[in-house]
Amino acid sequence: MQQLYDLFLKTGMRPFAFMSDTLQLEQKVTRSDLSTLLILLIRGDLTMSELAAEMGAPLSTMTSIAKRLERKGYIARATSAEDQRVKLVTLTQEGRRLAKESERYMLEMLGRLESAFTQEELEQFTALLFKAARVFHDEGPMKPKETKTVPKKITIEE
Repeated sequence: MQQLYDLFLKTGMRPFAFMSDTLQLEQKVTRSDLSTLLILLIRGDLTMSELAAEMGAPLSTMTSIAKRLERKGYIARATSAEDQRVKLVTLTQEGRRLAKESERYMLEMLGRLESAFTQEELEQFTALLFKAARVFHDEGPMKPKETKTVPKKITIEE
């Protein structure tokens, strides 16, 4: 399940688009905002460049997202003590609360997947999602942590 969690965060595959439970959250922030908050929750404080790389977004886009989240009080940006040109992004207390709420929804969705599939189906589904992500991201950084396996045909239970 951790692989699916990472896949959703590191690619354009945003699980919030599939979840009706997040409608109340989306009245406060956008899906990109939610993903940004989740990445900061999981990865900790990041520079703007690191955050843009994690989001797979240009720095200019990440700057717009960060300004919006900062205005809403969900993140704080500070100049790095080591390099005045570097901005460090951290979650505020309210941002952490919203990120944890978002994480709860995402883990609930992944739990639904886990309970709907057999272990074999889940492995096949994960492998196919990684393959699709690589195709969409031109063989980007996302690769399964496990060794390459030979695909096999499975019967899906209804």
